[in-house]
Amino acid sequence: MDIHFPGIKEIALLEAMKSRANSPWQWQAHNTFGKPPDEGSFYFHRDKTNSEPPCTVCIHRIAPGHLRVQTIVPDAMKVHIPADQYVAILNEFDSQIATPVTEALNGMTSIGTSKHTLEDHFSPEAVKLLEHFCTTSNVADHGTHLSDQGKWMAFLLQVHRNNENVHCDTFGACLTAKKWWPEDGIRTLVDEYDFAMRLLEQAEI
Repeated sequence: MDIHFPGIKEIALLEAMKSRANSPWQWQAHNTFGKPPDEGSFYFHRDKTNSEPPCTVCIHRIAPGHLRVQTIVPDAMKVHIPADQYVAILNEFDSQIATPVTEALNGMTSIGTSKHTLEDHFSPEAVKLLEHFCTTSNVADHGTHLSDQGKWMAFLLQVHRNNENVHCDTFGACLTAKKWWPEDGIRTLVDEYDFAMRLLEQAEI
């Protein structure tokens, strides 16, 4: 499970997640061995409920603005969490804690494949311009031709004018799910999108 959000809001995200961790959930200040956590690692404990054993959801920072649930560890060493219970626990953590907090910070969560789409975050006009860029540009040169760059800039300007404030990692995850652009070129578009949004925002000051 991945959690994408504006990187500067990590502290606010974690504090809000702690606040939402109501029974059977609670913030855990140590790792699964009872030791202080490593930098960039975070833990939420879930008490036993019905047939589901007590366990810890282990989260790690992949990059600024990107956390990932690495695993769910049962408290007892020899206990195995069946696949259906594992998925149920993960979905509960997502719906009760991660998604409400992340969406409030203009981010998104995804389990397996993204459950959000570009249409959830961008205006129809912006999505249409992005689709036009992706489907009519020369992907062999990664859309760097002058005419293709004009299409890309039209999308960026539309997003800025609409003040949509969509985080770059959210943009990247949604574009990946659309499969409009080669996956090995999406990181470049994400970086260009991030730079353009920050530059245009500064230009308004």
